[in-house]
Amino acid sequence: MLSRLTLYLLVLMAPSGFVRATAPPVSERIRAAAEAVLAERFPGEAHRLRVRVVRTGGALTDEAGLKVTFQSSDALPRAHAKVDVWTQSVAGWTKAGWALLYVAHFDSVVVAREGVAQGAVVTPEQVTFAWMDVTAFRGEPLRPAAYRALARDAVFAARPLRERRPLHAGDLRPPFAANTGDAVLMRYRRGKILLRVACKAREPGFVGDVIRLYNPDTDTMYRARLTAPGAAEWMETR
Repeated sequence: MLSRLTLYLLVLMAPSGFVRATAPPVSERIRAAAEAVLAERFPGEAHRLRVRVVRTGGALTDEAGLKVTFQSSDALPRAHAKVDVWTQSVAGWTKAGWALLYVAHFDSVVVAREGVAQGAVVTPEQVTFAWMDVTAFRGEPLRPAAYRALARDAVFAARPLRERRPLHAGDLRPPFAANTGDAVLMRYRRGKILLRVACKAREPGFVGDVIRLYNPDTDTMYRARLTAPGAAEWMETR
């Protein structure tokens, strides 16, 4: 415990007989000022952003009023960004230094609970959602809304999925309208001629994709557009 003499000396050293509260560190005030600017400029994105001060330079003090301006364009900053730091005095705002920030982006992402082989069905129990830092994420993450749209039908792994790893937008796929070797009934129309030709798919595809179809009876290859599971429209004869 402090002695009475120590407490007495502290009171004497403080202006007007009171101990002055310590101002927040300048780095903390820069961070708060930067987050306020981002919230004003990007109100729809501000909840996903976290700002960290990497380093500062110039004549910055803990006492003066402070504001920041981003040196970059109007684009939403991502990762490292530099700001000018301004301090307030009776003469107005004066540029006093700079700061290097790191602006982290967070998002809700689909994560694999366990490893899944390519082509295997992915069940709801094999994935989860996580709020995570995606600043350095390569490509487009798979977000919950996109996953729910896919999961209305069966969902398959478009490539091997690794345990506890966030998924990319292309990591999951819906069922193929035709897989390699599947029977596909192709509608062949030329003028008034309309035929239905039984074929085999030579490659996988979704509805709307143009794939190769083979008719073993005539030893003929076609290109056709898939119109439904197991059905296609003739495009050309190869």
